[in-house]
Amino acid sequence: MHGCGILGKASGLQIALAALVFFVVSPSPAPGSSVRWSTIITAQTVRDMLSTPRGREQALQFCRRLHIKKVYVEVFRDGYEADLGTLATARNFFSRAGLAVSGAVATTQLGKPSTGWKIVACYTDRGNQQRLANIFRDAAGLFNEIILDDFFFTDCQCSECAAAKGSLSWPQYRKKLMLQVSREDVILPAREVNPHVRIILKYPQWYDKFQDRGYGVSAETKLYDRIWVGTELRDPSSQDWGHKQQYMGFFIYRWLHDIGGQKTGGAWFDPYGTNPTFYLDQAYVSILAGAPEVLLFNLGSLDSPQYSGQVNALVSRESNLVELSGLVSDWRGIPAYKPPSSDPGTEPDIFDEIGMLSVPLLPTSTFPAQAPVAFFADYALTDANFVPELAEFLNRGGTAFMSEDLAHRLNRDPRLPGSQHLELEEGKYFKSIGVEHGRIIVVSDAVLGLTYVDSKDRIEQPTPSLRAALFSLREAVRNYAPVSLDAPPRVAVFPMGRRVAVMNFTELPVACHLAGPGESGALLKQVFSTPGASLAGDHKRLLLPPHGLLVVEPGAT
Repeated sequence: MHGCGILGKASGLQIALAALVFFVVSPSPAPGSSVRWSTIITAQTVRDMLSTPRGREQALQFCRRLHIKKVYVEVFRDGYEADLGTLATARNFFSRAGLAVSGAVATTQLGKPSTGWKIVACYTDRGNQQRLANIFRDAAGLFNEIILDDFFFTDCQCSECAAAKGSLSWPQYRKKLMLQVSREDVILPAREVNPHVRIILKYPQWYDKFQDRGYGVSAETKLYDRIWVGTELRDPSSQDWGHKQQYMGFFIYRWLHDIGGQKTGGAWFDPYGTNPTFYLDQAYVSILAGAPEVLLFNLGSLDSPQYSGQVNALVSRESNLVELSGLVSDWRGIPAYKPPSSDPGTEPDIFDEIGMLSVPLLPTSTFPAQAPVAFFADYALTDANFVPELAEFLNRGGTAFMSEDLAHRLNRDPRLPGSQHLELEEGKYFKSIGVEHGRIIVVSDAVLGLTYVDSKDRIEQPTPSLRAALFSLREAVRNYAPVSLDAPPRVAVFPMGRRVAVMNFTELPVACHLAGPGESGALLKQVFSTPGASLAGDHKRLLLPPHGLLVVEPGAT
């Protein structure tokens, strides 16, 4: 087993949680509520399965097995529009069976393709706009709610697009274009047919590229009736899927919830690039993030031998997941500032890495002016007022954790107190600088890189210097939030009110402790566990099998 460490006493953990009350996200869902499962049936599966009574019954039995309460029946995908009569029959069939039914549209292979990703459309093209409007007229004639899949973006640089953008940058033009197409070719034609129709926009999980592909999350979230969040997580060792961190699903959901509030309807993930273990990680992370509904993409794939292992794993853990969903709310942590439409600079996915170091984050889309502490990375430079805001934050006594590259960019900025000394010296991985009434703490990229999983499913073993820097980071964080000082990289901490969830994303068992302000000597009470996870007999050590999860709260001393 990994680990041994230090535990802050119960009152210390309670102080750590209470100190963060002013940047708690509004609870969603309400404590005690249970997750609702849903699925989507693609246009091709509508054709191949739902066009016959036998196929419809097979689909219903799949839904019954997974306790699915809602189906999204797709009108269009990959250049194919499902037969409207078949769609109506399927809608009525599922409705009579007691399931909620909505529509769906995936705007892939719409017509003239993008010069970039060929499956995506050029939305400057008037023919594509007209076809999109017709699809939504058809969908709105059948359904009172329609979810728009996450291929609704563009990376086209054709001559039409280049002429239309004029002096605008590509991100500026695409953002303006997709907002216009949303109004005129999605929402307007749908409401001409059905004034009561609600349109849901699903955002993909690759939030670092939103600004490049036309996703203007602030304006689009205001425009659409609801939003959905892609929490897809793949095998972190996969080069094809970009070696992503499981914490990404939590971060993007809470970040978009910070923007969308009660418009944020749920999470969405699929089985691709997963084995049963990683598939379950998606479910646990989505529920830890607070998704009231989890959409399983898609019935046609899941109801096949190829993904039976993933489905069986989900079925075996369903009651455990439902139990967890009744416990999550009142999220807390260190505010992590990512403005809407912000570029990651040289630090893509940096907050996902920080979260996998047992450092709990609370994503925020606005500068956390009133917080005593926050994490800042290159994203913050998108905010034109960031440096003056940061200076004021420090003058008020705030602690600013800062990425290595951001420190490099801010070094010697005369607007910022203490900026003469921000860069890390060669061979150093951690630096704490007192400035005015506050403090800047610079963390090396090498520390964050400890979470990277290579193609052979290995992570870098920390040198003594890196291990010391990681400990120093966690020691600094424990002044503000619960943290594990002794967990290996790839163990994540999720504070929720008095409760703290800890999840082991490694392939080895882990024994670790929690720490917060205060001295050692705490006892903890187990609130929830996945199979095999438990508190040790001393009520201090958390024993986590690979991919195990434990929820604890302070107990009696």
